[in-house]
This record gives sequence, structure tokens and C-alpha cells, in this order.
Amino acid sequence: MSEDHTKIHSAKPPIWFWIVSILFVIWNLFGVSNYLMAVMATPESLAKQNYEPDQIEFLLGMPALYAAVFALAVWSGLLAAVLLILRRRLAVPVYFVSVGFVVLSFILDYTGGTFRVLGNAYLGIMSFVTIMAVIEYMFARLSRRRGWLR
Repeated sequence: MSEDHTKIHSAKPPIWFWIVSILFVIWNLFGVSNYLMAVMATPESLAKQNYEPDQIEFLLGMPALYAAVFALAVWSGLLAAVLLILRRRLAVPVYFVSVGFVVLSFILDYTGGTFRVLGNAYLGIMSFVTIMAVIEYMFARLSRRRGWLR
């Protein structure tokens, strides 16, 4: 293996790489927390969060496919963030998979009427989540190009 090839794959990342990577782990832990709260939700817990009765009925009646896609989106996002912290190149394709599940979740929410029932606030949240997923993926790609991932 040439010396240049070794240098490319062992570049020391700057401090901001670590800061951003830690923030991504924290962000994805929030996603996992939201997922766990959603799958363990009860009518009482949702009422305490000020959901209306029709919203509670809608949320508790969501198809299993929604929960599965939500799970795959958040758990793959957390795995990708951990791989990024560990400086593993595998973070890039795992982030790509996560983005795919986030987009699929958005599509399911749109076609299934979730935005209509939960309103513009939920649309804003899901739009932000989608943008963040794309940013994380782009950051992982940048990190790979800069040689910060092994």
C-alpha cells in the first residue's frame, strides 16, 4: 500500500467534526426517544400531551407499517451517527438508508392523512427531520471524501 493511500485514509478530523458528530448522535437519540414514546403511547399519555380525541384515535390506529418505517428510520439514523463517531466509512450507506426511511415515512404521513389530522406543526417537524437526515448524509459523505472515515 502506498504512503499516500495511507495518509488519505487516516486524516485527522478537525474538532468541528467531533462536535457535529456528537450533535448528530444526540439528535438521533431524540428520534429514538420519540419512536419509543409513540409505540408505548396510551390514550392517557397522549391526552396529557394535549392531543385532541380524534388525534388520539388516529395515532393509536396507525398501521404497523408506519411504526416499522419509523423504527427503521430512527434506529438506522442512530447507527449511522455512532458509526460516524467511530469514523467508519459504513456510516455513509447507513445514513443513505436512514434518509430513505425518513422520506418513506414522510410519504406515508402525507398519503395517510397524518398531516391533515395533526396539522402544520407536525408537517414542520417532519420537514425539519427530513432536512436533517439529508444534512447528516451529506456530512458523512464529506467526511469520507476528506479521509476522516476509515
